[in-house]
Amino acid sequence: MIQPKIFGKFILLERVSVGGMAEVYRAKLLNAPEFERFFAIKRILPNLAADKEFVTMFINEAKVAVDLEHPNVCQIYELGRLGESHYIAMEYIPGRDVTAIQNYYRKQKKIMSVSQACFIMAQAAQGLDYAHRAVDANGQPLGLVHRDVSPQNLIVTYDGVVKLIDFGVSKASQKTAHTRNGVIKGKFSYMSPEQAMDAPVDHRSDIFALGVLFWELLTGRRLFQSESEFAIIEMITECKIEKPSKFNHMVPEAVDQICMRALEKDVNMRYAWASEMVVDLLDFINSCKTPFTQWHLQNWMCSTFSKELESEWEKLPIFKSLNTQEDVNRYNAEHAEEYTKAGQSNASESDSAFSSDALSDADKAEAAKADEKFQSKLAKPAGGGLPSLPPIPGRGVKSPASPSKSLPNVKAININDPGSKSSEDSKVSGARLSISASSLSENEEDVELEPEGVAPTVSDPQILMIKRAETKARMRKVLVAMILGICVVFITIPILILAGKIRVHEVEVELPTSATLLIEIVPEAGDTHTALYHFPKGEESEIASKDGNIANFEGLVAGDYLVEVTKEGYTPESFLLKLENGKSESRLEMTHQLPQKTEYVVNVEPEDAHIFVNGVYMPGEGSERRIEGIVGAPYAVRAFKLGYEPQTLTGNVENDMVLDPIELVLGSPVTMTVASEPPRSPVTVTSNGKVIKRGETPLFIDNVDVTRDLTIEVKRFGYQTWSQSVDFDSLESGDIRFFADLKPVE
Repeated sequence: MIQPKIFGKFILLERVSVGGMAEVYRAKLLNAPEFERFFAIKRILPNLAADKEFVTMFINEAKVAVDLEHPNVCQIYELGRLGESHYIAMEYIPGRDVTAIQNYYRKQKKIMSVSQACFIMAQAAQGLDYAHRAVDANGQPLGLVHRDVSPQNLIVTYDGVVKLIDFGVSKASQKTAHTRNGVIKGKFSYMSPEQAMDAPVDHRSDIFALGVLFWELLTGRRLFQSESEFAIIEMITECKIEKPSKFNHMVPEAVDQICMRALEKDVNMRYAWASEMVVDLLDFINSCKTPFTQWHLQNWMCSTFSKELESEWEKLPIFKSLNTQEDVNRYNAEHAEEYTKAGQSNASESDSAFSSDALSDADKAEAAKADEKFQSKLAKPAGGGLPSLPPIPGRGVKSPASPSKSLPNVKAININDPGSKSSEDSKVSGARLSISASSLSENEEDVELEPEGVAPTVSDPQILMIKRAETKARMRKVLVAMILGICVVFITIPILILAGKIRVHEVEVELPTSATLLIEIVPEAGDTHTALYHFPKGEESEIASKDGNIANFEGLVAGDYLVEVTKEGYTPESFLLKLENGKSESRLEMTHQLPQKTEYVVNVEPEDAHIFVNGVYMPGEGSERRIEGIVGAPYAVRAFKLGYEPQTLTGNVENDMVLDPIELVLGSPVTMTVASEPPRSPVTVTSNGKVIKRGETPLFIDNVDVTRDLTIEVKRFGYQTWSQSVDFDSLESGDIRFFADLKPVE
């Protein structure tokens, strides 16, 4: 819902997203009706404004990224503060993040094309390489590492451009403080092995994260996924990764090599720079018969997210009308009833602190200096203006202020002509033709609008009409030449036939006669059934069927047939054959025997120990356990119980066998660890309502009594309570670990 409000020199038009720590608004400049660029304002939530650690990380994001200017990196314009609220003014990016694109493919049960995945990764790698090589004003390398390359932080615009965002956990060797020991930044599933182990990282850690995302786009599945963060970290540190082509046979070997090199566990084996990965990706894209381009990605985005794009177009006239405090007050008054029905209020107590009137004289002086720097940045070329949006699929290009319905007899208007009727609208739509009602007479032709994304090359509609007339004249000449050629062919061929230069042979038609089919099936043991069908097989196409190892079919018509054979103890077989007139013989050897099942016994002590067979849990109690298996297949029977040393028996399954008894012996004491994010959170361990231990995370407990039912509860002010019941029967390891990821209270 559009709920405009004043925020310093900005008008916050609508909230785009909100997380546990910050919120992002689409905004425009206050009292600047001629300036139609949108901004994204990211500000700290009021309840976190006093958190010095988070404010420091928030400021570091802007300090690190403020000097980065690249087509594939989100532009930061200003770091500012209103009252107690810090904010970042950045480029507004109309598009969808890679997470939304992945969700679309999952809903369609499809996998992204290899070319599209390579093109997205090439653009992302270009932006990442620029950030890695960035230098300060003195030419010294910043040593910038993003450390949070993930689907949420890559946005694909409707114009087909990929942009890297959110340097909130980035690290520059010269500008930011070192991370505290034991604190891991970034999203778990996209960490590099060295980052997961809290070891020193450099820019090659981002290349590994880019490789993880590339692998997921190529396969349509997650690479490192588990319910436990500890399990994910263990998977990353082991780094046992299959090639993408194992899960998607459309991935060629060249793309496999690019992805796997980015995912090397050894940093020295990875790409040294992201630009090397870009070169390999572009080499593959250009080797394709039809190389994937920005136009292809733009067309796909506009078609796939047409509803979202149409919604963007519908909002633009409203945003254009909001320029002053009076405009905001008027709009809020007109829509007050809508806010009430939605259960929302346009103003909150915390918003009063964001007004410029609440600033001290020192804050106003600081804001004036920041505004001067901000205005100098805006003076740079903006690349066409951000409010520009691609056309809605199925529509012509239009101005945001134009009606959404199509207009009859439209005529192109020169956007460079200051006297044109739609010159103001052209400032909104960027390098795009506006449309308005035309005064063309009935015998004049309409002017065809240029395709989206292409700047007009002709400034006069009459010149454009002349060029189109010239094109039609050329098409008429080509059409006349084709008609003359066809006439010559149809006149010449009959003359040549009559002159005897071309002979026409009569087609000999072979009348169908009788065909016979004899099939021998081996081995002889087991009941056999053979069915014969016309091909292609239909619901009522069965010709005949025979029982026994010899199947003889007579009186058949020559043609294509499908034979299906079933035999006791074997997998059914089928094959196609083409019968000629006469007798045909065939021999079929059944080779795929069905597996023979049996049941074997294992005795285990203590009686309540757990049993796993080939990694699968086998429920049951008592000393004697009966297990079903396949004769000749390998088995691995593993018995365990918390507090005891596990044992495993292996071998091949035999008929009615009895395995050696398993007697578990007591092992080392059970220990338990409780960690949390944020750390140093109060934790309580209880049993049947009685407190066993209290402390702060991380909490270590030795010699845990596994006979008790324990409950762990982690509480912290401002966060939701985390609670976990401990089921010792389902645990195997004597080293029990729990991680409480506390969620802020909304």
